[in-house]
Amino acid sequence: MPDTAPSPESPGAFPLRLKGYHGAPTPAQLIVVTFDPGQRMRRAVKGLAGFWGAMVVSVFIPIAHFVLVPSFFGIGIWQFVRRLRRHHLVRAARGACPDCGAEQEFELGAGPRFPQAVQCRRCHRGLTLAVAEAA
Repeated sequence: MPDTAPSPESPGAFPLRLKGYHGAPTPAQLIVVTFDPGQRMRRAVKGLAGFWGAMVVSVFIPIAHFVLVPSFFGIGIWQFVRRLRRHHLVRAARGACPDCGAEQEFELGAGPRFPQAVQCRRCHRGLTLAVAEAA
């Protein structure tokens, strides 16, 4: 199956499947958070404030401030615009390990790209998280 990314048209949870070494694949869900305009603005201002705060602190670092101040200024603006435009954010995937049955959240290393390798926190076995086929 080629790399695919679920398109969060309707935010919430998207069906996935979790394959392990033993047993049948188990169902899993992709957890997506949706931000309203107020939340997006708060996230954007928080990102801008963080980088601009670092910019103010870096003014007092000799020599390095010639690079750090303009960098933090530009990255702060870029982060502000990026967060303001982001309506949905993929947080994690949730499911039960097909090998040991432990229900858990899996952190996605490469964002919402599937299939993706994850690891069970209980039995430490490698698992594959993939998009569930439509029935």
